[in-house]
Amino acid sequence: MFLKLSKEDFSWPRSKKALPIFFLLWAGGGVLALLYLFVIRSHLENIERGETERLLDSYLTMHRTSVRQSGVFLQSDSLLRGLAFIRVIQGSEQLLVVGDQLPMQSFKGFIDLSPVTTGVWIPMGAGEEARMLTIITRQYDNGSIIQAGKDGGEGYTLFRKLWQNTLVIVVLSILLLWPLSLAFIRQSLAPLLRSRKMIDSLVQRATTVLLPEQGNGPELDRLYHQINCLIKQNRHLVAEMQQSLDNVAHDLRTPMTRLRSVAEYGLQAEDDPQRLRDALSDCLEESDRVLAMLRIMMSVAEAESGTMRLEQSPCDLSETLAQVVTLYEYVAEERKIGVELATEKPLLAWADSTRIAQVWANLLDNAIKYGKEGGIGWVKIAARAHFGQAEVAFTDNGMGISQNEQGRIWERLYRGDRSRSQKGLGLGLNYVRAVVEAHGGSVAVTSRLHEGSSFIVRLPLDQVNIREKSQTSGEWSESRTSGT
Repeated sequence: MFLKLSKEDFSWPRSKKALPIFFLLWAGGGVLALLYLFVIRSHLENIERGETERLLDSYLTMHRTSVRQSGVFLQSDSLLRGLAFIRVIQGSEQLLVVGDQLPMQSFKGFIDLSPVTTGVWIPMGAGEEARMLTIITRQYDNGSIIQAGKDGGEGYTLFRKLWQNTLVIVVLSILLLWPLSLAFIRQSLAPLLRSRKMIDSLVQRATTVLLPEQGNGPELDRLYHQINCLIKQNRHLVAEMQQSLDNVAHDLRTPMTRLRSVAEYGLQAEDDPQRLRDALSDCLEESDRVLAMLRIMMSVAEAESGTMRLEQSPCDLSETLAQVVTLYEYVAEERKIGVELATEKPLLAWADSTRIAQVWANLLDNAIKYGKEGGIGWVKIAARAHFGQAEVAFTDNGMGISQNEQGRIWERLYRGDRSRSQKGLGLGLNYVRAVVEAHGGSVAVTSRLHEGSSFIVRLPLDQVNIREKSQTSGEWSESRTSGT
């Protein structure tokens, strides 16, 4: 596995990712080493202590009769049988029996040794004469104390060697754990590296190819599915953008050509101020048309990308509808189309009142524009609260929309064959749907050709102000009619 490490694996970004893993492994190894040394030391101490207890019991068995000699010190005693020394204390008298393995200079240290001292690997002496002794102490009911010591140098030396070897292993483990950490990072990044190669090859292939969504493991299958969704969405957006650019180029060609023609016409009338004024007025009108088209297209693009800024606040939809109906009264009267408004009041929603008013204006303008003239046309607007949503319906008896066009009327810059007789940009319904969906709502249409259309907008109500149907009379709280 280490042979597969490349120069890229030792780069700083990879090394930075591997550092936490390395420290975790190294610290874990250090903890295990300390635990190992603790267990070994405890085991060796138990052996030393047990062996000293056994030798002391053996010595006491051999000497049932205590011999006390105050101030007399014997250099050796063949009966110590492995003990380094025996010390008997009773009152102010002491008896010290020392084995051959201890130097004569250690006597004073034993005399000064505390009667209660006990432990494993207690240092006695200094320099070359230093010894590590295991000492145990027994106190009897008659007040006498017996201390026995055993040379623990062998066990201590063994533990020291184990400690040193363990330290060396812990230090040298860096050479093993660092490549291991880098290999772990490489292994964890392997799916991403494979994904990168697949995406790179995907970019160079035909546009219909997608990432495989099966056989990669559950996590990668879900990831590839999401990536494929993004790829499809991007391809759709690119195709739509290309189509939109074609439509924009087509729709802008006419006003820009007219703008140029009017400007050339005005330039030919050097001595006719009125002709120049009319030409400038036409240029201004055409430029406003182009600006309006671009402004609406930008608003639609913002709404579809989720970046449209909505200044939302509690908004009474019935009031905004009434204001729009009032605004279009004169237009409806000119075309002799009646407009009726019936709403529940108040009908509060959390919305941008300006954007929503533009939605109502677009729908009402279309209903009037494509309605039946001569006093037989009508537009009915109904608004109510229904299952936690505001439902606003614009219904007319105009020219209607054919079945094959109903799915395309929401497209940017699309205009049906029958609608080309009226002025328009082909952006109204596209803008309507974008704004409504930006508010978390929906818009739908039902229509029959030559019989009329019904556009239904649904918006979430302000939850604090939702009124249950059972609390109302079921009748519309406001009725308004305009036009003839």
